[in-house]
Amino acid sequence: MTAGTAASAHADPVPGEPSSDRLDVGADVSEQKGQNRWIFGAGVAMAPRYQGSDRYEAQPLPLIDVRVGRFFAKVGDGIGVTVIETPTFTAGVSVNWLQGYDADDVPDGVQGVDSALGARVFVSARLKGFVATLAATQAVTDTDRGLLINAGVAYPIRATERLTITPSLGATWGSRTYMDGYFGIDTSEATASGLPRYRPSSGLKDLSFRVAANYRITDSISLAASIGVTQLLDRAADSPIVEKKTQPIGLVGLTYSF
Repeated sequence: MTAGTAASAHADPVPGEPSSDRLDVGADVSEQKGQNRWIFGAGVAMAPRYQGSDRYEAQPLPLIDVRVGRFFAKVGDGIGVTVIETPTFTAGVSVNWLQGYDADDVPDGVQGVDSALGARVFVSARLKGFVATLAATQAVTDTDRGLLINAGVAYPIRATERLTITPSLGATWGSRTYMDGYFGIDTSEATASGLPRYRPSSGLKDLSFRVAANYRITDSISLAASIGVTQLLDRAADSPIVEKKTQPIGLVGLTYSF
């Protein structure tokens, strides 16, 4: 693992996955595509302290979804621009955040993992109401954080005039560098912690299922909520630091749009 002193963290707010460990703060992705918007708010997430932890904590969460022309800034997707945009296809680039964890959150003797800025490229397609997204994020400020590739599909449902419900499925693949940096145990850590040495290779990291809901209280104020579960897989799930392979996550917040 990579030594670090990052603040206490939950599972990566993985970019590219629909509603992945975050709120979908927009009202209706099909309705708002291509429109300028300014949405700000705050929420609370109940999430594990790191991927695989059996300890949970309530964490404050800023909710931001800004779109001006081709520029966007959104929780989970980062800050970036769309390069190609048609009614059925979008491609773009952004700068995002790869969350680490603090040494206090993992077993004694295991070092923390630094958070890092990541360069993200993504494509998104829309067909018959489904929204499919593929994104790759490479750490740039800490190369030991590696590469993540996320694939997801969502299906926004307009339940009522005010309520939109969005179920989604997602999967994440991690490079050898990412998997070893986050889930690995090197020789010094094995000696200090008593855990076995572990050097995972690249592979599928997790699968996730989410249901997000957005209820428009007024024309400007909305209640947003999300509940879901993430299942760690294969090399990630086999890590000695993983205490719980199946992890539920919940979020709730209020947003204001203008």
